[in-house]
Parts: sequence; structure tokens; C-alpha cells
Amino acid sequence: MARWNKSFIDRGEMLPDNLFLFEPALAKRRRLAREAKDSKKAETVDRTGSVKHLERAAKRLKHSKAEDRILYVPQWDMDKAEEAMRKAGVTGAVSNLCGSQRKRVKAGRGR
Repeated sequence: MARWNKSFIDRGEMLPDNLFLFEPALAKRRRLAREAKDSKKAETVDRTGSVKHLERAAKRLKHSKAEDRILYVPQWDMDKAEEAMRKAGVTGAVSNLCGSQRKRVKAGRGR
């Protein structure tokens, strides 16, 4: 909750009618909509090339309920991304950014 919201509550003042304290932020709402159960495809893009960030992106895909999970990375990071998805235990695909090449990944050992 934002600091100014807490200040209203702490002082016991009346909250304005148009203030919604429990509505998630716009970015979180978009992410939740993307991960909705009826979603067919979950896509994540990671341009960093960092192994740590690739593993985080793979774990985000793992927790989505979509049928198709695709991790988009630059061409030179496809092998690292494939390994990160196996390490996270995600079944899906790794693709380069333009989508011309795609590798299917079966879930390896999860942690």
C-alpha cells in the first residue's frame, strides 16, 4: 500500500469514495491477465543474457497456466535459455527474438 494511503488510515480520517486501496498496479494486472487460466500462450522476452535472469524468466513461465510457453531471447543466448528452462523444469519453447528459429524444451529436473 502506498505511503499516503497508510497516512489516511493511521489518522482515522474518512477515505475518499474514489480511492481503491486493494486494486493491483497496472503492470501487475497486465501480468495476471496474461497468466489467466484460459490463456493459450505465455510469452516472456529476456534480452539480458544473464543466466540468473534467464532462470527467473523460465520460472515465471513455469507458474503460468498456459498451454504454450515461449521464452524469447537473442539468437546467441538460445543455448543458455534452453538450459535455464530445463533447470527450472519448464516444458515449452525457446525462440530467437524475430521467431525464425525455435527449440522445443522438455522439462528436466526441477529444484
